[in-house]
Amino acid sequence: MADDTGGKARHLGGKIKEGFGDLLGDREMEREGQLDQVSGQAEQDQARAEEAQVEAIRRKAAAEEAKNRKPL
Repeated sequence: MADDTGGKARHLGGKIKEGFGDLLGDREMEREGQLDQVSGQAEQDQARAEEAQVEAIRRKAAAEEAKNRKPL
């Protein structure tokens, strides 16, 4: 299961690494920072998708429960 907070941390760390790479003229460090940002964003996206799936399952179960209730 993906972690939204971990993804945010990886993304932020990538931004910092990219900035240091740019400052030092280290193209490899800069590129690694960019890749870390993309990886962090992907992890955040996955976490949000998993949360949306869980919520959809809950809504579907609630709808089924309401449908199967007998009227008073």
